[in-house]
Amino acid sequence: MPRVRRVACERHLRDNSAMGDNAMTKPALAPREAGRFEMTTAYLMLVVAMLSWAGNVTIGRALAGWVPPFGLSLMRWSIAFVAVFPFAARELLTQRHVILREWRILLALGLLGVSICNSLSYLGLQWTTALNAALLNSAGPMLTLAASFLFFRERATPLQIAGVTVSLVGVLVIVLRGDLAALLALSINRGDVAILVGVASWAIYTVLLRRRPADLSPVAFLVVLFAIGVITLLPLYAAEAALGWSLPMVPTAFLAYAFVGLFPAVIAFFGWNRGVAAIGANRASLFTHLMPLFAAFLAYLFLGEHIAAFHLAGAALIFFGIFLANRAP
Repeated sequence: MPRVRRVACERHLRDNSAMGDNAMTKPALAPREAGRFEMTTAYLMLVVAMLSWAGNVTIGRALAGWVPPFGLSLMRWSIAFVAVFPFAARELLTQRHVILREWRILLALGLLGVSICNSLSYLGLQWTTALNAALLNSAGPMLTLAASFLFFRERATPLQIAGVTVSLVGVLVIVLRGDLAALLALSINRGDVAILVGVASWAIYTVLLRRRPADLSPVAFLVVLFAIGVITLLPLYAAEAALGWSLPMVPTAFLAYAFVGLFPAVIAFFGWNRGVAAIGANRASLFTHLMPLFAAFLAYLFLGEHIAAFHLAGAALIFFGIFLANRAP
C-alpha cells in the first residue's frame, strides 16, 4: 500500500505540473521580465535627463551676462531642495544615522555633482560659445572611462570603446555642422577650461555613485545632495552680490529659475542616478552625446532653426554608438 500511494502521488504531481500556465513556471520568468522592464525604464530616464540638460545649457547661455552664474546655480538647487524635501522629510528623520555615518561620501558626491559641476558650467557659459561647450561636454564618456579605471580599475570593453568613438563622431558631425574646417577655427578660452573641469567633476561623480549609501532612499539621497549644493553656494553668491551682481527678480528670470530647478535638477538628477545604478557608469555616460542632438531639436522647435542632413547623419551615428556600447559582450 505505501508503494501504491507513493506512485499515485507522483503521478498526481506530474499531471499538475503538465497543466497549462501552472504556478511553478510563471515565477521563473518574472525576474527576467522585471529586469527587462528596469533596463527599459533606465534608458528612458537617461534620455529624459539628457533632454533636460540640453535645455539647461540653452537657458544658461541665454542668461549669460544677466544672471550671475553662482546665483543661478544657487536658485537651481534651492528650488530643487524645496520641491523634493516634503517627500523626503520623514525618511531623512528615520535615516539620519545613515547620513551621519556616510557623510564623507555624501559630501564628496554633493560637491562634485552639484556644487562644482553645475556652477562651472554656468560660469564657463559667460565666456565660451555653445559650439565649444557642446564639444567639451562630449568628452564626458571618455573621462568617465578614465575615472572608472583610475578609481576601480574597471576596464572598458571593446564594444564600449567602439560605441563611444562612433557616438563622438556623430556629435562632431552635428556640432561642426558637417564642416570639418570649423574644427580648425575653434579656440580655447577660460570658459572652455571651466566647462572642461566641470565635465571632469561630473565624470568622477558618476563613477563614485556606486559608493552611495545603499540604505539611503533615492529621494533622501537627492535632498542631501541639494542641501550640500545650497550650503556651499551661499557664500559664493554672497561674494557676487557684494561685487554688485545680484539675482534679477523679474517674471522672466523667475520662469528660468523654475525651469532649471525642476527639470535639469530634480527630474534629470533622479533619472541619471537611476540609469547609472541600472546599467553602470561607463554605459550611462555615453548618453551625454545626446545633448547636442537634443539642443538642435530644441532650437528647431522654439527658435525655428532648420533641421539639415548633417543633423540626421549625426543622430544616426550617436544612436548606433549607444547601441554598440550597450550590447552584451
